[in-house]
This record gives sequence, C-alpha cells and structure tokens, in this order.
Amino acid sequence: MTFSKLGTSVVFALLASTGLVRAETAEEFYTGKVVTLVVAAEAGGFADTIARTFVTELAKNFPGNPEFVVVNKPGAGGLVAAAQLQNTEAKDGTTIGFLLGNVLTTPLVTGKEDQFDPHKVQWIGSIENGDYPYALYVKTDAGIDSFDQLLSQKLVLGATSFTNYNRVFPALMNQDLGTQIDIVAGYKGSGEVYLALERGEVQAWMEGSHAIVNPTNKAGQMIADGTLKPLALMATETDPRWPDLPVLGDLLTDPAQKSVAEFLMSSSAAGRPIAVPAEVPADRVDAIRAAFAATLDNPDTVAAMQEILHTPVVVKIDHVEIAGMIDGFYSAKPEVLETVRSFMVQ
Repeated sequence: MTFSKLGTSVVFALLASTGLVRAETAEEFYTGKVVTLVVAAEAGGFADTIARTFVTELAKNFPGNPEFVVVNKPGAGGLVAAAQLQNTEAKDGTTIGFLLGNVLTTPLVTGKEDQFDPHKVQWIGSIENGDYPYALYVKTDAGIDSFDQLLSQKLVLGATSFTNYNRVFPALMNQDLGTQIDIVAGYKGSGEVYLALERGEVQAWMEGSHAIVNPTNKAGQMIADGTLKPLALMATETDPRWPDLPVLGDLLTDPAQKSVAEFLMSSSAAGRPIAVPAEVPADRVDAIRAAFAATLDNPDTVAAMQEILHTPVVVKIDHVEIAGMIDGFYSAKPEVLETVRSFMVQ
C-alpha cells in the first residue's frame, strides 16, 4: 500500500515535470476559496474606506469568484500588517495586503528591514486617491489664521505612530522652520485624533488633502461646519485648487532641507500599495495584477469609487511604478537618509 502511494506520487511528479499533467489555473485555485484583504489601518478610517470600496469592485474581476473578507491590522505606521504579510500570512495567494505608502521607506529609514523589506513581497499596484499632498488642519478656535503665526504661537497637534507622516511632517517643520507645534503622538488612529479634536485635547491634525473636498471624511465634515480649516500643504508647489495655501516646498529655502522634504513628500505620494507574499506562485500574482488593472481601468468603476470616496482622484499605480519608487528611495543620498532618520527613529 505504501509502495503504491509512493509510486503514484512519483509518476505524477514525473508527468508534471514533462508537462503531461495540466497545472491548476488561478481561476480553478480560487474557486470556492476565501481571500483575506489585510488592511494596515484601523476600521472606519479613510484608508479602510478605500480598501473596502476597492475590494468590492476587485471581486467582480477576480478569477474564480472567491469570497472576500477584510481584516484590519493597524499599528506602527502600517508596519505591523506589512511585516505579517511578509513573514506569517498565507503564502498561497489567499491573503492580500492593503498597505500604507510609508512602508516603502520606513524600514529603510528606521533600520527595521529585518521586520519588513519592500523588496521581499510581490507588488500588485497602488491606489492614489487624492491623499497627496498632506495638509495641516487647524481648529478655527485655535486663534491661528496664518502659517506665520506658528512661528511664535504654540499649537497642540495630535498624531498616531512616531513614524507616521502625520507626526513626521510637523516635526520637520519644527526643526527646519521653527514652528511651535507641540506634537502629541500615540493615538491609535484617525478616529481617536478626531475625538481629541472635538474634546479640545488637541488643536490640529495632519492628513491627506482629500479631506478639504471630502464631506464624508470626518475632517471634511469639521471643515464644512466651520470647526476646522486647512493651513498648509506638504507639497513641492502650489496646488491650483487651493492657491492661497502655503506649501512646504516654498517655505523651505535650504537645499539640503528641501531634499529631505522631497524624499518624504515622494513617499507620501505612493498611495495605498497592495502586495502579496514573495512565495505566491507567479500565475496567481499575474491573475491578481490583471484583476487590479481591470478594476481601475474601468471608467465606470473609477467613477463609482470617486463618488463613494468623495474624491476627484482615483489613480492606478502599477507594480512596475512601485518598484521604480522603491529603487529611487533606496538610492537616496546617505546624508538625506540620515536626516530623515532624525525625524523617524526614537
């Protein structure tokens, strides 16, 4: 009996090696399966809303029509989900990571590449939805009407993790521009910061500029009701939508400082990158990439996402572009990385 089983296995292995046994297609593999989308952000936040909106559309183009479930794994500026995706999640293509843009650079800057290395996963693509550029939002009762007032007046700002750009950009402004921003980091997500804003614990918050035009986003709602306003953009040039908002690229004059800011701003423009573990078979990766492209190449789908997310921007970034971004970040000058580390490493 044992010999029979062993013999059968050997025969099938030999047939497979000669191409006489047809390999399972991606559609056949995914039929009847459950695919988990791991979101590197808290439930209910904007990143989570993007993920859930997108996966509903992705499912329509996915091979085998599997069931999708969404699991939120926030923490460490997105590194918790990214590290688990690389190291412990299912390697067969039934787990897909919906990550945060800063995971492309944070391991390089913090030296935590042993936890997550963007070269050691397979990238599917990314969704850029108008987050870029980041904006500094200030409560209207904070008594600050212009950016110049930040140079002499204290402002208490809520932030999430130490490495998240909602803390890093204010820290950079304090050091390079002399702003008086008191950064309170450690909130578990945007929801907690919004509660802190409403309670008067903090006076400011930084997130994507989408909130300026997004009435379903909490910051957008606070802008609409007159309790919050944008004060500055973390951008290299003036945004034609808001020509009166000062931009970080103009406020900085030192070339070295501008190089550091540009590194951070480029990373913040990476959108919401999507990846699978390195071990996922190539044909399944190709199938997921094709489903991703089909979803975001469909103008009706994009229009539906724009309406749901209340953003005029839903842009597809493919896996080749992401790889190019990573190469660019990893070729940054040592002095730039050293300065960035001063903002992101405790």
